[in-house]
Amino acid sequence: MFDNASFDLFSAFSTVLTIDTILRLANNWNSVWDNSITSKDRLLIQRTATFIFIPIGVFFHELGHAVTTLLFGGEVVEFQWRVFWGYVVPQGSFTPEQIWWIAFSGNLISIALGIFGLIAVFFVKKAVIQELLYTFAIVELVYSLIFYPIFSFTAFRGDWLTIYNFSIQPYAQITLGFHLLLLLNLWYITKSQWFLKYLKIPNYNHNSKDSYQNNVIIETPRLILCEFRRSHVAELVEILGKPEVMRFSPTGVISPEETITTMQSSLDSYVKYGYGKWAVIYRETGQLIGYCGITFAEIEGKRENQLGYRLDPDFWGQGLATEAANACLEYAFNTLKLKSVWAIVEPENTASIRVLQKLGMEFFKESLSFDKVVHIYRKTTNNLNKT
Repeated sequence: MFDNASFDLFSAFSTVLTIDTILRLANNWNSVWDNSITSKDRLLIQRTATFIFIPIGVFFHELGHAVTTLLFGGEVVEFQWRVFWGYVVPQGSFTPEQIWWIAFSGNLISIALGIFGLIAVFFVKKAVIQELLYTFAIVELVYSLIFYPIFSFTAFRGDWLTIYNFSIQPYAQITLGFHLLLLLNLWYITKSQWFLKYLKIPNYNHNSKDSYQNNVIIETPRLILCEFRRSHVAELVEILGKPEVMRFSPTGVISPEETITTMQSSLDSYVKYGYGKWAVIYRETGQLIGYCGITFAEIEGKRENQLGYRLDPDFWGQGLATEAANACLEYAFNTLKLKSVWAIVEPENTASIRVLQKLGMEFFKESLSFDKVVHIYRKTTNNLNKT
């Protein structure tokens, strides 16, 4: 069922992700290393812990087997570290207890690394290092205490098959007791979030409604639309600083200061009107991916409610703009009781035109805006059922 070739294939694929993570880390080093950790930074930190630190843990796991073999007077015939997996072939005349210790030693190192990672978090001040150590520790412990023990009892026949050989007393029995105790503590740490709260590390469950307190406006299967918060500034600056995002904006790419002004206008709109541009959060990761909402705009000489959105290019082509905009329209008509919602789009912006058509918005007329030809679409209470 499992052989070296299949493990090598898995390791090769994971190594590609390791290289990609290193490149991303190099390109985003200043953002990751500053004192403001965005959702994008957190994802990169988690990838660093998984695809860079875990292979180091694998090396020390195999080293533990090798050193114990030598301590018992044996010989290491083969030492293999293949980045994400490895093995040691010991040779010698070993007692059953020594065989048990050789099998257990590598796993003891892995568990110790995870526990050390948790303890080390208390002694560092920089938030990025705290996040890195915490993520590495949890991943290392989950693999060492759960996945690898289960995996060992498959056709793979790993270390834990020897570790839980209850004929070797009392080692297996004592190990079982400590194993259950560690699992209970691991469950409590991750479930209660007390560790994160104590160290003031932000909760990782960003896709939960509670993480945005009471400012959630709309929820869809993949998105959360909520009021902007000051903590969103860094991510929004990055998104609105991309030329492809602002290609059809009259202002073009805007500066960080202008982004802050834009966000402040949204915050003011919430207070004055009860709605505005809302932050679009990708539910799966908790990442801010843009904005979508209803704002006031002068259209054909009248003050109208205008639909607008901008999303990070990494999330284009997945139907997310349609999902967010449709939710905004439903909220506008069903909750805000608006009579009409308008949209302005350049004829060249075919992707947004398709979105508006999917939303059931009807072409109203061609006009000029900022000396450019634009198409005006609208949806009213009379054509709500057109989608």
